Amino acid sequence: MLFKKKHNLVIEKPIHIVRGELKSPTDKINITELSETKLHGLMKNKYGSGLDIISDIRLTAISSNKTAVKIKNKFDLYTNLFLIATFIVLWGVSIYQFINGAAFLSFEPMMKLVFPIIGALIAKISFDIYDKRILKIYTALLTNKAPN
Repeated sequence: MLFKKKHNLVIEKPIHIVRGELKSPTDKINITELSETKLHGLMKNKYGSGLDIISDIRLTAISSNKTAVKIKNKFDLYTNLFLIATFIVLWGVSIYQFINGAAFLSFEPMMKLVFPIIGALIAKISFDIYDKRILKIYTALLTNKAPN
């Protein structure tokens, strides 16, 4: 996957309470239980397809009253494939234009070379924003507070 972020939290609660709090219903994130120590979260993009954030959550009991929560957020497969395809197609077309005699500093081939990089930067910034938002929601679920 192109974009991933890992977070580690230590909560002063037993593992069964932490699991129950994370599974509590929210309108922004759907969390399903895969096993007693694994949860799967999905934050859908409400403005179209793609840019969904998938969370892999692992719970580990440190002691009877402490739980370690490991959260790994990543983009969905559709978004990653779209970004990779954009790179391949646009760079392939620009290389083809350079081979067939286009000037190196002409506008069209240069835009095809630069556009995927700009798109990746925009995707990276949006992923960081989504990651912060989703972490605030998880923290709010674990501390029983309303997210900001």
